[in-house]
Amino acid sequence: MLTGAAQTGRLRPVCILTTDDDSTADRIVWQLGRLHVPVHRMDVADFPQHAQLDAVLRAGRWTGHLTTAHWTLRLEDIGAIWWWHPSPPRLDPTGMAPSETAWAQAEALAGLAGVLATVDCVHLNHPSATRASQSKPDALRQAARCNLAVPATWIGNSPAAGIRFTQQAPATVCKSLVTPGLTYPDGTSSSFHTSEVRTTDLDASITHTAHQLQRAIATQYAIRLTVVGDQEFAARIDAHSPAAQADWRSDYDALTYSHAFLPDSVRRGVRRLLHHYRLAYAAIDLLVDDQGTHWFVDLNAAGQHEWIQRKLPDLHIAEALAQFLARTPAPGSHHPTHHGMVHLPAQESS
Repeated sequence: MLTGAAQTGRLRPVCILTTDDDSTADRIVWQLGRLHVPVHRMDVADFPQHAQLDAVLRAGRWTGHLTTAHWTLRLEDIGAIWWWHPSPPRLDPTGMAPSETAWAQAEALAGLAGVLATVDCVHLNHPSATRASQSKPDALRQAARCNLAVPATWIGNSPAAGIRFTQQAPATVCKSLVTPGLTYPDGTSSSFHTSEVRTTDLDASITHTAHQLQRAIATQYAIRLTVVGDQEFAARIDAHSPAAQADWRSDYDALTYSHAFLPDSVRRGVRRLLHHYRLAYAAIDLLVDDQGTHWFVDLNAAGQHEWIQRKLPDLHIAEALAQFLARTPAPGSHHPTHHGMVHLPAQESS
């Protein structure tokens, strides 16, 4: 049964910014189709070679059109924008020096993404909110302020200070502050998984960059919590190998999955944290110890969810995302509150 908005044709188009081959986006497009919501999908990489932007500022509002080879969309008609791992603009560098190409690419991104970010619609998530939440030091600080348990953490490049921190904790791990991976010129890549660190591992090489050391949690199991608007989807992850017990991402074959229960105090803390960052969607990682304490360890405003939904199909995360973008209620639920929607911010977050 369609909602009244769908029956009267008032569902506004959803603009999806993602790569052409993203399977998660494919599923959301299908779900939006079931809701009879018009979908306009493109990658930021299509601009400016295969897409055109025509935007005019009138009375404090950007109006105009975004056009690809397949569709034209009026900016003022957009009901929601889903920012889902789009690629940067791709230019034809013919006739340009490398410095000119880099400048033109930056201009393209500032123009397209800058205009779309001003559209007064649902943003999942607004780029400024995503950027603010990507600071690991700030996310840990804010989580603690929201009464979530956060492991003792040290960040720095002083060998002596790193050794002192390690000596004060029963066990210590090292974690990346940014994307935990490297891609090499030959196309190969490597990942930095959470790993145990001993005092003897810390030497002068620590001075070369910033490092994050954290008190290791004696983990009974992990929880991947996916939040969509007002809905929460908590999955328990049990690790069955030494590598997976240190970091479950390092050995997916050694994992089993089940539904998880979240204490009310954790739910309240997560809600406060997402409200602080104005996030309508997030993937949150928690570690649960033998005493039942839920330790906050990571917040990802664009965290993947397709893999966990394959393991637990009745989580229905994709359906919730489509319903949120369409602004239609899930069966048995209520409309998302204003706290769950990220509208155009008054200014850039810091």
